[in-house]
Amino acid sequence: MLALLYWECHIKAIYMKVSIVTVCKNSAFHIEKAIKSVLEQKYVDRQYIIIDGQSNDNTLEIINKYNSGIDIIVSEPDTGIYNAMNKALTFVNGEVVYFLNSDDCFFDEDVLSDVAEEFKKDRQAMIVHGNVVFNSGGKNKVIRSDKISRRYFYKHTICHQALFVKKQLFDIIGGYDEGYPIHADTDWLMKAFLKYRVKLKYIDRTMSYYSAGGFSGSEIFAERYKYDRQEISAKYFLEAKCKLIVKKILKRFGLMDR
Repeated sequence: MLALLYWECHIKAIYMKVSIVTVCKNSAFHIEKAIKSVLEQKYVDRQYIIIDGQSNDNTLEIINKYNSGIDIIVSEPDTGIYNAMNKALTFVNGEVVYFLNSDDCFFDEDVLSDVAEEFKKDRQAMIVHGNVVFNSGGKNKVIRSDKISRRYFYKHTICHQALFVKKQLFDIIGGYDEGYPIHADTDWLMKAFLKYRVKLKYIDRTMSYYSAGGFSGSEIFAERYKYDRQEISAKYFLEAKCKLIVKKILKRFGLMDR
């Protein structure tokens, strides 16, 4: 019996399934590149899930072209990106989860292999994170998150395209708070690091190409973006809490427009 348990643990240490999730809606213009970057990964112990918000362009046609390499395809209405991401978590059967946006792609074909190796080397790490190449206006910039501290999260976060997370952590913390339609991933990560104090492991390795724009980059939601971010920070930082209280008072008495 002891020998059997030993080999079971040994096998789990060698084989670590990674679940990749892409949520999308009307993403025909760029989703093929994202899909190809998943299917080209050398690491084969993976699960690929695509959650589509019932697209009305030819997104599904493109997805179905690669259905032999996609484990789960769901196309139905949702209430937003984080609702779709939470839905995806119910299908995940891997030990590690990664969310790849439909307009992003893996940096190279060895990303999953390198990340799985890091998790195997450090069994205490609950999150492995690295760098992303941020594309804005046709220019690329490498964003590193190598100096993480409590204070770092006061105004900053780690791009979720740089994060690989153990599924066990979602089981403990829960999914994304859909009350934050723009910042739910920031809220979740701050909860993991500041409340649950999980171990984050940084590796100087680029994970993906990350495109600017999308919901969080919209000017329409700029004020909501700032307000929700401040509200999340106020949960953990007294300074942010005081500023938020003052802001609410000023708004209440009409002393500020927003």
